[in-house]
Amino acid sequence: MMITACMERKQRKQLEISIYLNKENTEVSDWLIASLTSLVRWKENGMFLIGVDLGGTQIRIGLFTEEGELLDRKATLTKAEEGPTKVVERIKSLIHEISLPVIVKNGKESIGGIGIGCPGPLDVFEGIIMSPPNLPGWNRIPLKKLLEEEFQLSVYLNNDANAAVLGEYFFGSGKGKSNLVYLTLSTGVGTGIIDNGQLLLGQNGSSAEVGHMSLNPEGPLCGCGNRGCFEAFVSGTGIVRRAKALLEQDLESASALHECEELTTKLIFDAAKKKDRLALEIVEETRMYLGVALVNVIHLYNPSMIILGGGVSKVGAFLLEPAIQFAKERAMKLMADSLEFQLTQLGDDVGLIGAASLVKYHHQA
Repeated sequence: MMITACMERKQRKQLEISIYLNKENTEVSDWLIASLTSLVRWKENGMFLIGVDLGGTQIRIGLFTEEGELLDRKATLTKAEEGPTKVVERIKSLIHEISLPVIVKNGKESIGGIGIGCPGPLDVFEGIIMSPPNLPGWNRIPLKKLLEEEFQLSVYLNNDANAAVLGEYFFGSGKGKSNLVYLTLSTGVGTGIIDNGQLLLGQNGSSAEVGHMSLNPEGPLCGCGNRGCFEAFVSGTGIVRRAKALLEQDLESASALHECEELTTKLIFDAAKKKDRLALEIVEETRMYLGVALVNVIHLYNPSMIILGGGVSKVGAFLLEPAIQFAKERAMKLMADSLEFQLTQLGDDVGLIGAASLVKYHHQA
């Protein structure tokens, strides 16, 4: 009798899945049945959030509760060189896989929507990916429309920095702060801003491009085509590029960086800590421009907190403390005295949590 009852329960689950997929015959693996059974430990009420972190190298998808608890995650290589059609199919496949247990047990209405964090440029209002450098061939791809047609769920697309600041606002260092700036120092520089509890977007969703704030009109060339952008001085790419240029100008120096086969930010900062003159010159300039940019951010947005994230920020106090001290000394006292600096609490998952937070944000709007 017990075996028969178990078989009947499995058959019911197969039928429910078949109905959802609109197919008469669907084979269901044992691991999927186990996933459905494990939903017993999940709360029966409340909203589920799906986050998609779309990058040039990897697609990551997470299923979260409304409180930010990660319930399941999936990942695959983007393989962007295969073009947008195949990448979109990969995204769809992972979303189907991660959402199916929830839909079968709690119904599709329990999923609040799908949030997508993606590098720009984007049309965030129409949900169109315009032409990101790390997604070749993605020219005006209507990802929001494609996924809404597939899943009949609301889809929210925004750039990865805007998604990240929402993740910090709801679940990270910025929880409870209504005026917040998230600054990621990585391959590039990204910024997301919460202003009086609202995500700052601007006329066409492209506001807060702090990375392309001009700090020196005669400075190094930036990837955007301008010269002397904040990103050209403080991003990982910019730091390495400036170090290489300095090495070429100073071939006779005793710098240990001359011996590096492949120069990285870590090698540059490690050499600076050992008092390497050329490396110290690069680091000191980086600190100064980071400090100048922080002063500008403080004066423009008057935040109660600035959160720093990204790979370059992991250098820690050696880079950040002098820059923060510079900013506190140069910013207007009224603004500086009420300002707090924090490192991200969400670590490498800030993009994934941020993408899911897009759903939460739009449900609260």
